[in-house]
Amino acid sequence: MHRDIIVIGGSAGALDPLRQIARSLPADLPAAVFVVLHLAATQKSTLASILNREAGLPTVIPREGDPVRPGYLYVPTPDHHLEISDGHVRVGRGPRINGSRPAVDVLFRSAAAFGGRVIGVVLSGALDDGSAGLAAIRAAGGVGIVQSPDDAVLESMPSNAIMVAEPEHVLPAAEIGSTIVRLIGDAVERSGAASKPGGLEMERIGLRDAPGEVTGVTCPDCHGSIWLQRGRGGEVSFACRIGHSYSPESFFEIQRENVENALWAGVRSLEEQASFAEAMAARAAKKEDESSRLRYAKRVEAASENAEILRKLILGTSDE
Repeated sequence: MHRDIIVIGGSAGALDPLRQIARSLPADLPAAVFVVLHLAATQKSTLASILNREAGLPTVIPREGDPVRPGYLYVPTPDHHLEISDGHVRVGRGPRINGSRPAVDVLFRSAAAFGGRVIGVVLSGALDDGSAGLAAIRAAGGVGIVQSPDDAVLESMPSNAIMVAEPEHVLPAAEIGSTIVRLIGDAVERSGAASKPGGLEMERIGLRDAPGEVTGVTCPDCHGSIWLQRGRGGEVSFACRIGHSYSPESFFEIQRENVENALWAGVRSLEEQASFAEAMAARAAKKEDESSRLRYAKRVEAASENAEILRKLILGTSDE
């Protein structure tokens, strides 16, 4: 058995390393290559055209059910997950994972079903999407490669992947392509893992059957209950019944953003309250209602002060 499935994931700063890898892969590569970079949902992707100019392999955006063929490089449609199942490509708009669609973990977890045939590669990016997926690939007998953190524009994704998945190879981007070619040429022992249906639908079934450990927190996307789940590689994730799933770093970052958004909403409400009270104070002054004017003036002062306190808190400049 030979390694014939390559899955590559990254985010910010991953395009240049990906181009280096693509240039290193020969046109007759006896493997299929799948790439997921975090893409804006509303933006037309130019990834396929960029890689077609760089790579010896033809780059395609697959449709649901297309057969997996060696010698092709597959990239996702924006706002769609990319998966592999039973020798075919799956493309769908399932729940966001780690706040992203497409998500690296979705591709990697589906590839883990192919055991020792898989090489997983994590490139530059923020947070830790891909860490759990690479750990699943490693646990199933596949090989892990991670871009050296000191070679990456953003080191978070590589650093977390190294910590969680303990990959065999940590390399600068310039060496990853040649290492993939060498690993494909090495014969590997047939592992117990086999190609089988997987991906988001299987994850949703699993959530219905055995949600995991209760956390007491809610999903940032749908506000349903969140459970902690443990993967076969020892990694943990947080998921709801709908199928939204988060790695620890992604979940913390989304919660942090939600807190910040809530605080800004508080600033806006207080400033609107101050504006309303100011208008009412002016109205009272015109009517020569001094009692009402003073009452609304105090409300203007209180709301304005509280808004400024919240603003300083958000900006990290509040007085000690």
